Amino acid sequence: MSERVRRGLRNPETVKRKVRINLVRPFTSHPPDTIQFFEQDWDILVVLDACRYDLLAEADSFNVPIEEVHSNASHTREFIKQNFVNTDCRDTVYVTASPQFADFNLSFAHIEHVWQDHWDEDLRTVRPEHVTEAAIDLGGEFPDKRLIIHYMQPHYPFIGPTGKKIDEQATFGPNRGSKYSSIWVQLAAGQVSEETVRTAYRENLDLVLPEIDQLRSELQGKLVLTSDHGNLYGKQVSWLPIRIHGHPPGIHDPELTAVPWVEFPYEERRKTTHADKAADSEQFEDVEGRLRDLGYR
Repeated sequence: MSERVRRGLRNPETVKRKVRINLVRPFTSHPPDTIQFFEQDWDILVVLDACRYDLLAEADSFNVPIEEVHSNASHTREFIKQNFVNTDCRDTVYVTASPQFADFNLSFAHIEHVWQDHWDEDLRTVRPEHVTEAAIDLGGEFPDKRLIIHYMQPHYPFIGPTGKKIDEQATFGPNRGSKYSSIWVQLAAGQVSEETVRTAYRENLDLVLPEIDQLRSELQGKLVLTSDHGNLYGKQVSWLPIRIHGHPPGIHDPELTAVPWVEFPYEERRKTTHADKAADSEQFEDVEGRLRDLGYR
């Protein structure tokens, strides 16, 4: 018996969720007004993983307009494929806390995999301050390159006070004694309340927002804040009477693709040039384990 089958037998609610997603996926399509992130006007693009537009608008932490735009992806892997695969990115440095980038051969001037050296085994994610430190260092090391700075927050695991009370990490495997394997599976099965998840989600956002102020004070250029995708809380995304939680790939519902777009004022732009060649690809260990911690397996 394969490990996938064994995992399914241990976690039938996870199997049910995947079936629901596969049933509705053919009946969803991209909103007509999605953007290509790499083609937009920015020097520094800050990506808050899985940040809904309305979540950031509710926080209202900045004295600048928060616009709503639509991502061309509902999942980080799609975000990478749609925006960076087969694209000349040699004028850009990518700083990422997401292990999703380990599977791709991309043509950036440099990719800093912060998750490699700064994975918090207890929290099962990367603390936002480690991403900020790496971004500021690389901004000085590559003054002639644009920057993309990809934080894991507000994506699960939730590391604020409410999140720490949630007894299940969002993984596709048994964890901490729960028979449910994902926070979104738990939510769909009624094992955790939507109010609790929303509170923990907002706390994750509150933990990362102060990092934006530090980036603005340390880095020169036009900084734009956005997200790769959002999250769903049991929305019926097609005519089928099926409700979807989380951010499955290929579910391009407008509520899921709606992400914030915040353009901050700036004094000077970064003057950028292309590197002679793209950075070499790397080999990584324990990518699967990190992705399980984040709920991707």
